[in-house]
Amino acid sequence: MNRCPHFTTCSAPLCPEDPASLERAVWYPGEEICKRHGVDFALRQRRIARARVGSETCFTALMLRRKLRVTKSLRGLNPERDRAEALRAWLKEHQGAHTPSPEVTEERAARMRGIRGRKRVPMLAQDDKN
Repeated sequence: MNRCPHFTTCSAPLCPEDPASLERAVWYPGEEICKRHGVDFALRQRRIARARVGSETCFTALMLRRKLRVTKSLRGLNPERDRAEALRAWLKEHQGAHTPSPEVTEERAARMRGIRGRKRVPMLAQDDKN
């Protein structure tokens, strides 16, 4: 039984109710996006569409599930290349967010403690400047 109220009317190529589409289908920026609330890859699809990423590249569900920084320079797969090889290369290049080392984390925390400990100078009101 389908839990999505849009299943019968939606024409999005990637559908969480259709496992086959998640394995084989690709999505091009500009195509329809799943309307179901809470779909993890649909949020990234909307961000990619807003950023106006080139429509000549395509994205798979696996790619869209990665934590990505979506910018205009983001590119998906070239549909004319071998998809398996291109997908491996893309996933290697876009490994997602990483966790900083404990040393880096402590350095950042110490820097923030220093910033928070500084004495703040109150801003002057417009009447006090004259």
